[in-house]
Amino acid sequence: MNKKDVRKHNLQKVRQALRSLRQATKPQLAESTGLSVMTVNTLVKILQEQGEVELLEAFLPSASEDGGRPARQYRYLADRLLALTLCFYEEDGTNRLEVNVENLFGDSVFSERLACPDVSLDFLLARIRQYQAQYPRLALVMMGLPGVEVDGAMAVVDYPALKGVRLREQLEASTGLPIRLVNDINAAVSGYGMTLGETSRQETVVGIYWPRNYPPGAGILLNGKLYKGRDGLAGEISCLFDRGLYQPRELSAAQVAEKIVHFVRFWNPHRMVLYLEDIAPDREAEIRQICAASLPERFMPEIVLGRPLREDYRRGIHALAGNFLENLSRIGDVL
Repeated sequence: MNKKDVRKHNLQKVRQALRSLRQATKPQLAESTGLSVMTVNTLVKILQEQGEVELLEAFLPSASEDGGRPARQYRYLADRLLALTLCFYEEDGTNRLEVNVENLFGDSVFSERLACPDVSLDFLLARIRQYQAQYPRLALVMMGLPGVEVDGAMAVVDYPALKGVRLREQLEASTGLPIRLVNDINAAVSGYGMTLGETSRQETVVGIYWPRNYPPGAGILLNGKLYKGRDGLAGEISCLFDRGLYQPRELSAAQVAEKIVHFVRFWNPHRMVLYLEDIAPDREAEIRQICAASLPERFMPEIVLGRPLREDYRRGIHALAGNFLENLSRIGDVL
């Protein structure tokens, strides 16, 4: 690395250390990063000039009761960039939205859950503008949706009013914010993979989300990375581009077993996570027995039943938003 690359690398080390510690002295940052206090002093000054760090007034020399010079504490300004995360999902047959505003620490500074029977472009614009007005430092919208955008338009989506809409393009033009759209089950299976740690990098994991009123969808994690296919449609197992043709019906153990066998034949996964409200975990033995009629036990994956979708979904969206904000925080580094 040349001198500029080294300084850039060291600046990121100090930034990450201060974000981890939240506030620290220069000697503490030097110890945490392995850099000299002199180098840390230069880099902290750069972060101050970029508006990322502030010197805490309580630790200024004048604040010392005995007139001495206490160690100066610096705080990372996590609220200078905020991300709005919108997670759409179905619960008890009702369309719902979970909203979070998160800072650079990943802390939630605002959250709410609400029912949203009709999801349209106007609904989304009104919501985003409302949060923009409340939080002027919003720098990103990360949106989880039951759908897939192909060639800039929503090709597959559970909400009829969004079908064919150039959603990301229109939202960005109207709000001035970067918009990122993420398929709901892709986010959830990514979030589940995070709980496996290094194991996820050695396994094939399939997640299936089966809501009551919409067709099922799947997410595929190959060695820790999402597989989406050429157009992002790899998990659209219902093959219904016109959601209006779907007829909701009571979910049976036989239907679940059929999907398991299908994915084993094509992907041979180590484990399958089934996000199903209407199939209790105690029915796993029944499902495995049905699978056994056409699938030898040797090839049966580990089955995970009864896991709440929202937890993994939120974890996946949260990680994506955090990574995007992290990249935004580096833009404009003056070296």
